[in-house]
Amino acid sequence: MNNDHISKEALKEVVTEILLENPAYFKDILTEILKENNVLNSADDERTSRLKALIQEDFDRYDEVFKALA
Repeated sequence: MNNDHISKEALKEVVTEILLENPAYFKDILTEILKENNVLNSADDERTSRLKALIQEDFDRYDEVFKALA
């Protein structure tokens, strides 16, 4: 992906819009990106399980914020 054509502000707007519309969708996208970059493997090793737990913990922690923004 060529980042020269995408401003940080435009990217921020897109991510914010996704969060406002459906926070769970953003989580799915994040998980897919991590899998594509081999950060998450299909095998549930200890590191992968911890990473998934951290992602879920963040979404649980900020769930009320996401709902308030929507």
